[in-house]
Amino acid sequence: MNTKFSKLYFTIAVSAAIIGSASVALSAVVSFSDATATSTSGSFVADNAIDKNKNTHWEAAARGASIIARFNSCQRVDDLVLNWYGTNKYTYSVKLSKDNGATWTTVVSKTSGKGNENKQNVDDQAANAIEIVGDNDSRLRIDELKINSLGSTNGCTSSGTSNPSTGESSGTSNSSTSESSGTSNSSTGESSGNAQYPADVLDLSKWKITLPISLNSPPNSNKATEIKQPQLKTYSNSEYFRLNGAKNGVLLKAIAGGARTSTNTAYARSELREMQGDGTESAAWNCKNIDRGMYLEQTLLHTTTKKPEATIAQIHDSENDLMMVKYFGPSFANGSTDIGKLEARFNNDTTTKLLDSTYKIGDPMTIDVAVTSGGNVNVTYKNLRSGVTSSTGTVKLTGIIGSCYFKAGIYIQACSKTDIYGNTNTVCANKNLSANKYETDPYAYAEIEVRKITLR
Repeated sequence: MNTKFSKLYFTIAVSAAIIGSASVALSAVVSFSDATATSTSGSFVADNAIDKNKNTHWEAAARGASIIARFNSCQRVDDLVLNWYGTNKYTYSVKLSKDNGATWTTVVSKTSGKGNENKQNVDDQAANAIEIVGDNDSRLRIDELKINSLGSTNGCTSSGTSNPSTGESSGTSNSSTSESSGTSNSSTGESSGNAQYPADVLDLSKWKITLPISLNSPPNSNKATEIKQPQLKTYSNSEYFRLNGAKNGVLLKAIAGGARTSTNTAYARSELREMQGDGTESAAWNCKNIDRGMYLEQTLLHTTTKKPEATIAQIHDSENDLMMVKYFGPSFANGSTDIGKLEARFNNDTTTKLLDSTYKIGDPMTIDVAVTSGGNVNVTYKNLRSGVTSSTGTVKLTGIIGSCYFKAGIYIQACSKTDIYGNTNTVCANKNLSANKYETDPYAYAEIEVRKITLR
């Protein structure tokens, strides 16, 4: 039986007005520079959505996934014409960005489409990237992408984080001056436009990565994958640890039903753990008698919806959570545009300091964690979109057991009772949460983009 492929076309038609009452519509097709997706099923990769081939399509492996396509030039976006692959009904939102995905504006919210053409009008606005986000009940499948434009414009900026004083993109900010310095490799200062692996963008020589998948055969739900140096230099995972589309940041994704690190843990992670030496030995420094620091430039991109909580920076000892920077989303979260709060939590949650009461998912941020002699810690935070800045002041670490180390990435505080391998997560089930706090989809996810990480 032949399968009829539908198309999602974003036709870019350029219109130019001429003097007087008459006008002439000029049309031109503007190609996309690249496409990336948060989830991909098999060979149905994101690039299939922009290859102008009706016999290929992108297909998400999980519900709630999204796809981003970037333009080769800045356009005055007008109408969207969406065709879906197959006959399934999809619920989705559309976002536009004028800084290559550093910040997003939702232009279509939770609308439905089912096969064939699905037209949407948006207000005339500059953009150089578009994102289509599936609802948590929809697993998107898209054939091709096109856009209607009113013409090219100079209203866009290059990729990077937004300037908090102007709201415009200024590239990845320099941690010492907050001025644009372009995106650079944190260890060499060189452009990362030709990066192939996460380690080409971030200095990972003193880190290992833990991912929410098991490479055992058969898979072991309580044995998450660890990648250390030297393998980490050339390692990526298309789902959980990969470059962003602009190749100036690294995406780390954790899922509610992912593989965990032990039988005592309910939650999965895509998390970096500090190492030492040649990167094969775990870091272990004296929390009470040393000066140490970690600096992060990152953006929280997505959270789970039933329990939208995620830890995005840590100091850990042999047993304790000495410091955590943690996001808390609102009730009835959508996971992609929520406004929540960021807190720094110390000494196993016994001391809490508010960093940002109105953090919006998608806001780029900087976090600087400074440890000084005597076991004192200060966390300094800045929201690069809103301009909110805060500092916890000096907090003394207590009850330290053993040595300390830094962690970064995404460690979700949400779980599903059944994991992606079909096994029961007994620790999750035994938490006795209310029914609406358990994720029913083991692929429900949280994701963070890290653009810079430095240790000192």
